[in-house]
Amino acid sequence: MKRIACALLFLILILSVSGCSLAVEPTLSPEQATGTAIMARKSTDIAEEILYPATPFPTEVYPTMDWAGWTPSPGGIVASDSGKNFDFTLTSRFSIVLKEADYPAANLKLNCVPEIVLGRISNVAGAPPDYYEMRYEASGIGQCTVQNGSFEVTINITDHP
Repeated sequence: MKRIACALLFLILILSVSGCSLAVEPTLSPEQATGTAIMARKSTDIAEEILYPATPFPTEVYPTMDWAGWTPSPGGIVASDSGKNFDFTLTSRFSIVLKEADYPAANLKLNCVPEIVLGRISNVAGAPPDYYEMRYEASGIGQCTVQNGSFEVTINITDHP
């Protein structure tokens, strides 16, 4: 027993002289460690903001559309054209502009014979607020009836005028 005690004391003496410690350092709980990391990051962010302040970008002013004098483009079909027939030639383009509240875009129906008479064009210039514009290109010879509630027009596509 004396030998074990002496060996243990000798070991403690050697470890303390070499700078090692047998003492266990306290550890942080996961919540404390997370809180410490968050606070350290906030301090770093604040220091960076002080050293390198953000340069504000100049505010760009864009022109706003004045829809007061707006009229549909040539070949544009509007609600007041309901009941009319329109004749277009192959590759002609036209738009249908309707008020969303009166003629919801989801209710717009095309009945074409043959089905490939009209092709939808997605890059339209725009319509006044509360309106939508559907743009089409005549891609085949035939006839289409465009309906939306009480709105109905007939589109005839021919080879030449």
